[in-house]
Amino acid sequence: MSEAEETERRTSYLELFFDLVFVFAITQVTAQILEDMSPVGFARSALMLGLIWWAWSSYTWMTNAVGTETFAARLLILGGAGGSFVMALAVPHAYLEQGAWFGVPYGAVRLLNVALYLWGLRNDPAQLAAIRKLAPWFLVAPAVAVAGGFVDDPARTWLWAASLAIDVVGTLTVGAAGFRVSASHFAERYALFVIIALGESIVAVGAGASNLHRDAAFALTVALAFVGVAALWWAYFDFTVHAAERSLQAAPPERRGPFARDVFTFFHYPIVLGIIFCAVGAKKTLAHPEVPLSQAARVALGLGVAVYLAGFVLTRYRAAGLIAWERLAGGAAALAAALLLDETRAVALLAIVVAILVATIAAETMRLRELRARMRPS
Repeated sequence: MSEAEETERRTSYLELFFDLVFVFAITQVTAQILEDMSPVGFARSALMLGLIWWAWSSYTWMTNAVGTETFAARLLILGGAGGSFVMALAVPHAYLEQGAWFGVPYGAVRLLNVALYLWGLRNDPAQLAAIRKLAPWFLVAPAVAVAGGFVDDPARTWLWAASLAIDVVGTLTVGAAGFRVSASHFAERYALFVIIALGESIVAVGAGASNLHRDAAFALTVALAFVGVAALWWAYFDFTVHAAERSLQAAPPERRGPFARDVFTFFHYPIVLGIIFCAVGAKKTLAHPEVPLSQAARVALGLGVAVYLAGFVLTRYRAAGLIAWERLAGGAAALAAALLLDETRAVALLAIVVAILVATIAAETMRLRELRARMRPS
């Protein structure tokens, strides 16, 4: 693929349609957290998102390497979308009576991904050799997930955790060398998924607000929730998305695969998880803005901001060897505020956490502008 072809390549309408299924899947993960806000519930929901995230990422890597223009490719990808939809339907009760309804379609979607990969790269020896190294791991992992759907907890949770661990260990063991990555297309796909997650958070808050009493506290909470989502958007799309794409574009071809694996597949996961946690905290705040939040809701709110910003800290360190001190401090401050201010009204706590997030972004923006000004030739 030439550099000109790579620059022009963009996300196809089929890929956007495929991603829409995962809007629903993310909404279902949020519903799962709201059903069980115990520490175990948070951990299980994070694991569920990890499985869903890995399935989506696998197709993103595949469509980055394999064209979606042929009739057969489109038909098979639509089949993967259909299986993902069935899988998403079972998410809220996947740890209860619908384990097989999640595990079986999950396994089918993952196996179809491997088959599409091998078929699509049949005339590309270098990339075909790379996916063949990963294929055994990517076949065993979904088989373990399917088995998990047919046993009771806690064995189900452990098997699903083992499935995800097999995928991660396999990817780290085999590596991502040998995969050619189209930087513009790859960065765009992940940026669009972040938009999906942010959109889900707005949907979750909006749906929760539809039947609530309208008063001054309601208006203030809605405004704060929207400012919070806008700040999350700003934190990603003002600088990070462009810096990540440029770093991926600048990497030598043989190093693009490992870089894309770390920055996008691994480090975007906490970004998406953080958005979901923030949505849960905002929804709980909107329900009862004048009373203190429960401990679980405060954890969701503070941990959401902390985990979200941690994804950027990891990304910057991997890309440039630098520590994003503002985001590290902002995440710690948001989590500390949520944990310590247990008697504070929900709307006031939301205001504090949003203010911390906005101040974090403002401080980083000012520092980066000063740095660019000093680097500009006189």
